[in-house]
Amino acid sequence: MAGDTDQTTLTVLRRLLDHGPLTRPELGERAGFGRATTSAIVNDLMRRGLVAEIATPPRGRGRPVALLDLDDDRYAVTGLDIGFDRVLAAVYSLRGRQLARVERAAKVEAVNPRGLLRHAATVLHEALDLAEQDGRSVLGVGVSVAGLVDASSGTIKYAPSLGWRDVALSAGVTEALGGRAPVLLDNDANFAALAERRHRQRGGVAVDSLVFLTGTYGISAGIITGGRLWRGEHGMAGEVGHLMVDPDGRRCACGRRGCLDTRAGLTAIIDDALAAGNRPRRAGRDGSGPATGLDDVVSAAQAGDEALLASLADSGRWLGRGAALVCAMLDPGSVVLGGHYARLAQWILPAAREAFTEALLMPTDDGRQLTASALDAAAPAEGAALAVLMAVAEGTQELPDAP
Repeated sequence: MAGDTDQTTLTVLRRLLDHGPLTRPELGERAGFGRATTSAIVNDLMRRGLVAEIATPPRGRGRPVALLDLDDDRYAVTGLDIGFDRVLAAVYSLRGRQLARVERAAKVEAVNPRGLLRHAATVLHEALDLAEQDGRSVLGVGVSVAGLVDASSGTIKYAPSLGWRDVALSAGVTEALGGRAPVLLDNDANFAALAERRHRQRGGVAVDSLVFLTGTYGISAGIITGGRLWRGEHGMAGEVGHLMVDPDGRRCACGRRGCLDTRAGLTAIIDDALAAGNRPRRAGRDGSGPATGLDDVVSAAQAGDEALLASLADSGRWLGRGAALVCAMLDPGSVVLGGHYARLAQWILPAAREAFTEALLMPTDDGRQLTASALDAAAPAEGAALAVLMAVAEGTQELPDAP
């Protein structure tokens, strides 16, 4: 556990992480410290290579204003996203700038813990090599998987898309890395929510609460409340894909009927859309993964296939109703559609907002509480990398030493 001095240092680091860049007086005010204390802490963080001073253009005829922000040159953080059909490793600077991205299709025959882990480790080592060739030290690796994750023990409790149960993935990645970097683990929705929050905060929008709905391997929710990730009592909150929305509806992979996944999950959306447009589901670059056929759906929608567009709108309405249920339980500032939902947003979001507004107990004027993410498919990897930096700022991972 960090001592008192460390806690003051971490407070300053967290303020820059959430609100930077800031002037020294602004930083001191946000941290609640006097000028001398703030200056001493900043100097320490600069020596460690975590904070840097940047200059902005002069305001009017005045001098350039010196701002403090996370150092963007010395360190890197890395995210690894392991999926059914692909493995993606991405390296980021401390300010969130993507430095390298390595993506490889997963071999279907390798979808077992050992085989897929070897494949993921190869991709990860390649990404880390790129970071180190750039002269950076890697602070750690965040590992993202879709499913039920016990982040505290680093265990995958259940990952339906991979067929995994009780897999000690964090230990496996640590062993595969040979101690090259610290490792932490969480699910894709939680990490994507962290990335979404940072993207908005860095854009000047304060985010106290949001729910990020994934649109990749099933509908999961990453939940931010009070500015922090909420995992629930047992670390497994957010499996909203199995909210029952149609009791007499389709049978779900979980064995029940009428789950939200059966109407608004990515596989259901694609299957329904292609069937409505009388188009076969062709295996493409995604192999047999859940996104197979997505390119065909997008192409047909762009071409104006009316039956297919009607199907997408219907899926959007189911998704909007599910999002309203989430709001009834959690009352977030916004519900964000991410992953492949963002790619389909122009066709599903209008109907989703209409159904969302109708289903809310206290509806907003135009459904704008339901939005589409501006982040791409790398959001879980980006959030996983960010989580490493957050672990440093929260004191669960040690600060790097000054040279």
